[in-house]
Amino acid sequence: MPRGFTEKEKEKITETLMSEGKRLFSQYGLKKTSVNELAKAAGIAPGSFYTFYQSKEALYFDIIEQEEEAIKNSFIQYEIPKEENTKQAIKDLLMQTFAMIEENALFSQLYLEQNHEALLRKLPDEKLQAHFDNDSETLALITSKWKEEGFLRNIDDDVLAGLFRGVFSMSLHKKEIGEKVYPQTLELLVELIVDGLVVEEGS
Repeated sequence: MPRGFTEKEKEKITETLMSEGKRLFSQYGLKKTSVNELAKAAGIAPGSFYTFYQSKEALYFDIIEQEEEAIKNSFIQYEIPKEENTKQAIKDLLMQTFAMIEENALFSQLYLEQNHEALLRKLPDEKLQAHFDNDSETLALITSKWKEEGFLRNIDDDVLAGLFRGVFSMSLHKKEIGEKVYPQTLELLVELIVDGLVVEEGS
């Protein structure tokens, strides 16, 4: 039976599971990383792992959320330069965000191994809903600001959030789109979306 841990021990072990989980998942992927390996890396017994997480997928999801926060923060903090072409600035921001996602080893493993569906099956509905709600709130902060500054058309924030979520999920379908044409397809789609959303200067 797993032994009890003090609150301080729990905090330290959770931090270690997050950092070691990121290392192992990035190197081996979700499928090939076992609970035993995660527990060993954190210095706990395999059975004790479940004191902290219901499954390795739950740990993976928490790490993914942590990685997403860094990307969201850079997105939120971005200021569109007044002197620059607005459409080009937003297009560049979206393409840079895509690059950050695709260069991240965790996201790459998720897409390459097609573990997205496995995560959706394993995680509680309320956890997924909280994640989607947080995404929508973050995107609404950005789109509301851009609308107030006169950069975007007056489209409902939830609709815009759904649009951006759809665009950012394209990496999950790289094979279906065609890996050879994916970069050009992505750039063209972003360009078309920006053209449709951004208010023409002087209008």
